[in-house]
Amino acid sequence: MGSSYLAVLRLPHARPLLLASLVGRLANATGPLSVVLLVQEQTGSFALAGAASGTIALASGLLAPVRGRLVDRYGQRRCLAPMALAFAAGLTGLVVVAGPGPAAAMATVGLAAATGAVAPPLGASMRVLWVSLVGQGPRLQTAYSLDAVLDELLFVVGPLLAGGLATLYRPAVGVLATAALAAAGTLGFVASPVSRAQAGSRAEGAGRAGWAGALAAPGLRTLVLSLAGVGAAIGIWEIGLVGAARAAGAAEAAGLLLAAWAAASAVGGLWYGSRTWNRTAGQRYLGLLGVLVLACAPMAAAGSPLALGAVVALVGLVLAPLESSAYVLAAELAPPGTLTESGTWLNTAINVTSAAGLAAAGALVDRAGVPATLAVACACTAAGLLVALAGRDRLGAAPYRGRHEVGHAATRQLRRERRML
Repeated sequence: MGSSYLAVLRLPHARPLLLASLVGRLANATGPLSVVLLVQEQTGSFALAGAASGTIALASGLLAPVRGRLVDRYGQRRCLAPMALAFAAGLTGLVVVAGPGPAAAMATVGLAAATGAVAPPLGASMRVLWVSLVGQGPRLQTAYSLDAVLDELLFVVGPLLAGGLATLYRPAVGVLATAALAAAGTLGFVASPVSRAQAGSRAEGAGRAGWAGALAAPGLRTLVLSLAGVGAAIGIWEIGLVGAARAAGAAEAAGLLLAAWAAASAVGGLWYGSRTWNRTAGQRYLGLLGVLVLACAPMAAAGSPLALGAVVALVGLVLAPLESSAYVLAAELAPPGTLTESGTWLNTAINVTSAAGLAAAGALVDRAGVPATLAVACACTAAGLLVALAGRDRLGAAPYRGRHEVGHAATRQLRRERRML
C-alpha cells in the first residue's frame, strides 16, 4: 500500500470509521447467499429462495435514493441506526416465517421486500464522510479508490463466510450473523464524531433540495444513465463467463475467470488511487469508460479460457478506477445537501441494471450463444459511453465542486485537525 493510502488512514477517526463501515457493509455480501440457503432449506424450493434474495436486492436498489435523501435531510445518526435495526429485524423475521406452503411463501417474499427497503446506505454515507475527512482535493480520489477496493474484497469474503456458517451450523445462523453485522457495523459507524457531525440539511437550515433531489443536476443524470450501461454489462458478464467456461469444456475455469476479474479490479483500483491526476474527474471518467469499451471488445472473440482470462483481467483493471472516479464526479455534480442521495443513485444504476443483466444473460446464452452474449455486454458499455459523450459538457461542469460544506463545529474541528497533519 502506497504512502498516499497510509496518509488517508492516518487521518483522525478514519480507521475506526472505515472499519465500522466495512463491518456493516459485509452484511451486503453475506446476505444474498445466506437468504438463499435458508429459504431453500426451509421450503425445498430454489425458485422461492431466489425470489426472496432477489426481492431484497431489488427493493434495496430501487429505494436506495429515497433512503439517501432521508439521510441527507435528517442526518446519519437519526436515520442509519433505525434503518439498521429494522433491517436486522427483517432478516431475523425471515428465519421465523420461511417455510413451506403458499401463505409462508407470500410472507417470506413480503418480508424480504420490507427488509430490502430499509437497508442502511452505509457505502454512500461513508463516501460523504470521506469528503469531510479529506476534502474535495486529490486525496478524495485516493480515499474513494481505497473504499472501492475494500468493498470488492467484502464480496469475496462474504459468500465464503455465509457458506461456512451454513455448513458448520445451519443457514439460519448465516442470516442471523448478517443481521448482527448490519446492526453492529452501523451502530459503530454512527457512534463516530464524524458521523454525528453530519446532522443533515434540516438541522443546518439549508432547506430542501427540491423534489428532484440529486437528479436536479443534469450532469448527475448523465452519469447515472451512462453507468446503467456498465451495470448491465457486469450482470451479463457474470453469467456469460460461466457459459464460456462450460462451452470450452472447462467448467471449473469459471471460478478462475471470476477470481481474475476481482483480483485485477483490486490491483487497478489501488494503482489508480495512489496516483495524482491532473485531469478533471469528468475527463477521467470519460477516458476510463472509453478504455473499458476497448478492453471488453475482444471478449466475444476469445478462443480459449486462457485468452478470455487475459481479456477479463484487462476489464477488471479498469472497473474499480471507473467506479471510484464516478463517485468523485458525483460528489462534484450533486447539488448541496444531496451527497448521500447522489451516491445511492449510482448504486441503483449499477445494481438494478446488473440484476437485469443477470436475468437476461441466461436466456441470451441459451438462445444466441456465448459470443453473442459477450458482444451484447460490450454493446451495453458502448451505449454508456455514447450517453457520457453526448453529455460530456454537463459532466465537466461540476458546478457544486467544493460547496458541500457542513456547518457543524465538530466537522470544522476535524478539518482543522486535518490541516495540522
